[in-house]
Amino acid sequence: MPSGTGMKIVIIVFCAYLALLGLDLLVRPDLAFSELENRYLEERPVFSWPALLSGDYGRKLESWMADQIAGRDNWVGAKTELLRLIGKRENRGIYFGRDQVLLQRFTKPGGAALDETIAGIRHLQSLLPDLPVSLLLAPTSAAVYPDKLPALAVSDDQAAFIRQVEQLLAGQVQLVDVLDDLAEKADEPIYFCTDHHWTMRGAYYAWDSWLRQTGRPAADPDAYTRQIVSKNFYGTSWARAGLYRLPPDAIEAIWPVTPVPVRVHDVAAGETRSSLYHPEYLEKRDQYGYFLGGNQPLLVIENEKTDPGGPARSLLVVKNSFANSLIPFLLRDFDAIHVVDLRFFQDNLAAYARDAAIDEILFIYDVIGFGNDRQLRLLSRSELRSSP
Repeated sequence: MPSGTGMKIVIIVFCAYLALLGLDLLVRPDLAFSELENRYLEERPVFSWPALLSGDYGRKLESWMADQIAGRDNWVGAKTELLRLIGKRENRGIYFGRDQVLLQRFTKPGGAALDETIAGIRHLQSLLPDLPVSLLLAPTSAAVYPDKLPALAVSDDQAAFIRQVEQLLAGQVQLVDVLDDLAEKADEPIYFCTDHHWTMRGAYYAWDSWLRQTGRPAADPDAYTRQIVSKNFYGTSWARAGLYRLPPDAIEAIWPVTPVPVRVHDVAAGETRSSLYHPEYLEKRDQYGYFLGGNQPLLVIENEKTDPGGPARSLLVVKNSFANSLIPFLLRDFDAIHVVDLRFFQDNLAAYARDAAIDEILFIYDVIGFGNDRQLRLLSRSELRSSP
């Protein structure tokens, strides 16, 4: 036990440290963005008496202090390590899996939310009855690597959820179930350990499943070559869980042996590129942006092969970020791919598909994103009208 004098010194030092932290919060400009967590941080709240009396100011002040405190990243990492030491196996929806794998918890969306999502997709198909529509639902790594989940982990049955979606869409939209095919490849690096996405190899196997289930020729693995483009990738699960001592992932790119020349039009930015890949992202925190440069409202990818070998065909991909590493493979069978992210796309989707002479529609979502995407639900309110 420390002496009375020693205890006083400890208390004084502790109080002085707290005072310095408070002074730092008052004088240091706020940080706008956390590169480590890949998110925007809380801004200093504006004081008002109504906000104070309602408790809103206090809640915002607490969030701001937690986000802006000096050495925050170290505090977050220390907290997570402590939680793990005392036996906790989850933080912020991320399980600390075996073999240093982080796995997202899957919670099945509520009945009303799922019904609205299904209604949105069915409504879009009803507006474009001549176009084949398919939905590729990507499982999370927890469904592919169930043996890596910690004991007593609670995560809803993704296989049952995918079957339920298939039944709800039956007769209008083809559900492409890739779970079994991916599970057969579980001994390969088909999902990142520190990120919620599949790797490009996982996307390749999912694409091959889509080809076979929609009646197209299977993929030829000899037509593609692989290259590691990064060995120091830390993804969203790592940032969210705060378990910062894990080893990084590698990012593998898979390209056709015979390169496919493309023109990629970023419509919102008014830019055109000759590549689907963005090497500059490999020098940033968000290295997954290497694929397609992240998420944009609308990309139009034109396959510039010199001998089309038949009538031009165009595909509309409605997606979240899981599609970004799969889309390059789709160029084998299409001359133009229109890529829409509904979170940012403001136009009428049915009218766009008609005006762009789309031949086929493919939805690509992971099961969590599919259940949470509010914009999919809003499709049920759309009408087929001409684009302005």
